[in-house]
Amino acid sequence: MKIFRFKGGFHPAGHKELSAGRMVKDLPLLPRYTVMLRQNVGAPPQVCVKKGDHVEKGSCIATAAGILSVPLHSPVSGTVGDMVTVPGPNGTAVEALEIFSAPAEEQKWDGTLAPIDEWRDTSAAILKKRILDAGITGMGGAAFPTHVKLSPPPEKVLDTLILNGAECEPFLTSDDTLMRLHARAVLTGGAIAAKILGITEIIVGIEENKNEAVSAMEQAAWGIPGVNIAVVPLPVKYPQGGEKQLIYALTGRKVVLGTLPMDVGCAVLNVGSCYAIWDAVLNGHPLVERITTVTGTPVVSPGNYRIPIGASLSAVLENAGGIRERSNVGKIIFGGPMMGFAQYSLEVPVSKNTSGILLLERTEAAQFTGGPCLCCGKCVEHCPMQLPVSTLSKACENERYDLAQKNHVLACLECGVCSSVCPARRPNVQHFRKAKTELKEIQWKEKNKKI
Repeated sequence: MKIFRFKGGFHPAGHKELSAGRMVKDLPLLPRYTVMLRQNVGAPPQVCVKKGDHVEKGSCIATAAGILSVPLHSPVSGTVGDMVTVPGPNGTAVEALEIFSAPAEEQKWDGTLAPIDEWRDTSAAILKKRILDAGITGMGGAAFPTHVKLSPPPEKVLDTLILNGAECEPFLTSDDTLMRLHARAVLTGGAIAAKILGITEIIVGIEENKNEAVSAMEQAAWGIPGVNIAVVPLPVKYPQGGEKQLIYALTGRKVVLGTLPMDVGCAVLNVGSCYAIWDAVLNGHPLVERITTVTGTPVVSPGNYRIPIGASLSAVLENAGGIRERSNVGKIIFGGPMMGFAQYSLEVPVSKNTSGILLLERTEAAQFTGGPCLCCGKCVEHCPMQLPVSTLSKACENERYDLAQKNHVLACLECGVCSSVCPARRPNVQHFRKAKTELKEIQWKEKNKKI
C-alpha cells in the first residue's frame, strides 16, 4: 500500500523504552474513587444514584444527558458517597461522585449488559446502542462519544474505517501494549464498528517502531472474517497519529479546513476505543477502566497499568513505586509531553481518556519565556496544518481574536510542534488554546443575543 507523507511535523525523542515491552499491571483495589462527571465532549451525564446506594462494578451511576453525552458507570462494587469537587485534568475544578469500595471478595460485575455473542447477526442499531450504553468515548484524548462517530448523516458515504495505532506521542506505550497483548480483541472491535458503518475496508496505521504490535495485528487480521484488514507500518513522525494526518498518510485523501473525515469517506477510531467496543459487545462490560502508561525518569516502576476511572493520581504513583530518591520532579502531565496537560494536584482522578501519566525532572521540563517572535519561520515550516503560526501567535498575544479566527486558529491541532521548534520558547499552543476559548465565548454571547 502506498504511504503518503504529510507536510510539517518533526521527530522528537521517543523515550518509549521506559515503559514498552512490559506486562500490564493491575492497580490494586483502592478504598475510594472519585468519578468525574464530565468525561465526554458535550453535556455531562446526570447522576442517577444517591448517597448510600449500593452499586456493583459496571452499574450505571449517571445517564446520558444529550446527543453528545454518554453514561458513567461505577469502577468497583461499593457504596455511593457524596458529590465532591476535585481538580480536573485540564486545570479546572470539576464535579465528581465518590464511590467507596466493598471488600475484595465482594467485587463483581453488575451484569446489566448481557454479552452479544452473535454480533454478526445483530443489527447495527442494537450494536450502536450497546456502545452508547457502555459509555464508550474516544480514548486517544478527544473523548468524543463513539456512538456519534459511528452515526454519519445518510448523505455521507463512508468506505474506509481507519484504526489509529500510531501512538506518535513520546513516552506513551499504552496503545502499543494493547495491540501486542489484545490484537484480536482490538480488530474484532474494529470489525463491529465497520458492521455498524456498513463497510468492509479497515486500515490499521501503526508507526513502524512498534514491530511487535505490527506483527501481532497482522497475525490477528487473518482470523477476522467479513472485513478486509490492512495493517500498515508508518514512518515515525510526529504527529502521525493526528486524525487528518493519518487519513492522508494511509489514503492520500485530504481533509481540508472546515471539513470532517466523513467528508472524504473515512471514519477513524483509536485502538483503545475498539478494544472497549469488543469488551462491551462480547463481554457486556461498560467502560470503567483502561490501560494507561505511567512513566518518566522519576518513576520507580514505569510501565503500563490497568487503572479504574476515578483512581487518584497519588494512588497511581504510589502503586508505581513512587518517586526515585533524589529526583526533582519539575512537571506532572496527564497525557504526553506534546499534547498533555500539566497537573497542579495529586488528587486529580484518572478518566476514560487518560492515556498517560508522565513525570519529568526539573531539568527535563522546558520553560517558556514568552519572548518576542524572531520571525525565523520554523513554526510555519513544521506546522502539520500549514497555518501561519507566527502571525496567529502575535494576534492571540495582542488579543486580536478576530485576526486569529481569520487565520484559522480553530483548525489548530494543539499538537505542540510549533512550541517545540520555537527558538524563542514562545507559548504558542497556550496562545491558541486561549484564543479558542475566547472565540467560543464570543460565539455563545452572540447566539444568546439573538434569542
